[in-house]
Parts: sequence; C-alpha cells; structure tokens
Amino acid sequence: MIFGSNKNKSLATDISNATRETVKMVENRHGVPSGFWEDSYVLGFLMGQINAFMSIFGGDGLSIADKGRVVVECLGDLSGMKGKSISEQSMVFASSEDPDFMRANQNGMFIAMIQAEKLPDAANNPVIAATRHQLDAAGEGTSLADVANHLTKHHWVGEVKARLTL
Repeated sequence: MIFGSNKNKSLATDISNATRETVKMVENRHGVPSGFWEDSYVLGFLMGQINAFMSIFGGDGLSIADKGRVVVECLGDLSGMKGKSISEQSMVFASSEDPDFMRANQNGMFIAMIQAEKLPDAANNPVIAATRHQLDAAGEGTSLADVANHLTKHHWVGEVKARLTL
C-alpha cells in the first residue's frame, strides 16, 4: 500500500468508483481504445473528475503529497496499470498548459460537480440552463442527472470517439 493511512486509501477507492463509469463509457469489447491512457484530453478529463471528487469526498485537507498519492492510486485502479507514469504524463500536459488537457480538465470537473449535485448556484448556471432547454425541446428529462448524462455524452464520449477514432 502506498498510503500512510486507511482514510487516504478509502478516499482513493471512493474516487475510483465514482470515476470508473466514465472510463466504462468508452470501453469496447477489448477494453479502452489504443492510445487512451496517453491522450491529453482523456487525461485532462479524468484528472478533472478525480480532483473534483477528491474535493467532494473530503480530500481538501490532504497534503499535496497525499493528494498526489490518491491521484496515482486512482489512475492505477482505473487503468489496471501503474498509475505513477499516467500521473506523470498528466503533469506534463498540465505544466505545458496543453489546450486539450486544460479544456478537458474543466469539462471533467464541471460534470463531476453536476453529477454529485455540488455545483454552486447550479440553478443559475447558463450551461445547465441551455442544456435543460435543449433536453426539454427534445422531450427528454431535465434533472441534474439528465444534464450530467447529456454533457458526459457530448464532452466525454463524443470527444474520445472523435480523438481515438472509435
């Protein structure tokens, strides 16, 4: 175990479980597409989700080192590979401010906050309002869960399929 406490291990497990469905949405019969764990958009989105869920699940008080350990553990759990190398690649994209990574990171955080119903002032958010209007016009549900699902399909599944030619 890479953790100094069971609390951090538990946090990593909770975050991995919350993020696992995101990864499953783009898996096919043979697993994730080739290049998935090296793609700047994929890593940005997942890092956004992991960081948002870390905050939601009470990880704000962790040291930077413990937060890093949680991220590494989550990426390892989600990928079935060594999370450290994936985390390091994410940090390369972040430090270079790769535009796809940065955009995906914001999308991942935003959608995670909607999924957890923790987005501040969600009722007045213009993206949520526009998505609800679009869903309503299509005769679909307009709950926060419906909005999160719609945004995930567009900003995650659609992006990954286009980038990795699924």
